Amino acid sequence: MENRELLINNEKALLTYEVRRSPERLRVLISDDFREIGVSGACFGLAEVLESAPLNAQNWSAVAQNFDCRQLSDYIAQVVFQCIITHDMDSEPVYSLRSSIWRLEGERWKLVFHQGTKVSPFDAAA
Repeated sequence: MENRELLINNEKALLTYEVRRSPERLRVLISDDFREIGVSGACFGLAEVLESAPLNAQNWSAVAQNFDCRQLSDYIAQVVFQCIITHDMDSEPVYSLRSSIWRLEGERWKLVFHQGTKVSPFDAAA
């Protein structure tokens, strides 16, 4: 599988209930030195993801689209995409532009940095 396809599939996996509820599966995809700047502006690392993602997995859904992937070096790649996140059935969705940096660690690509930036609503792809 080409790196572009693999990395986009990894991003999509991180948005699923099955992966978000599993600390073991999250550890496979996320590097130990991971950092994130969330849409709220809060910063956190792997420990916070492992603690919060399984608790919030059932009340959280995401639609991701318009992926772009670029190889920055043999060991570093960036994935950018649009995302619509809903935290529960009654809340307004949050629209964001997301950027991830992936690093090849051994034979596995792992997420080392992610940032979500809130944007104006956009149309979801059909």
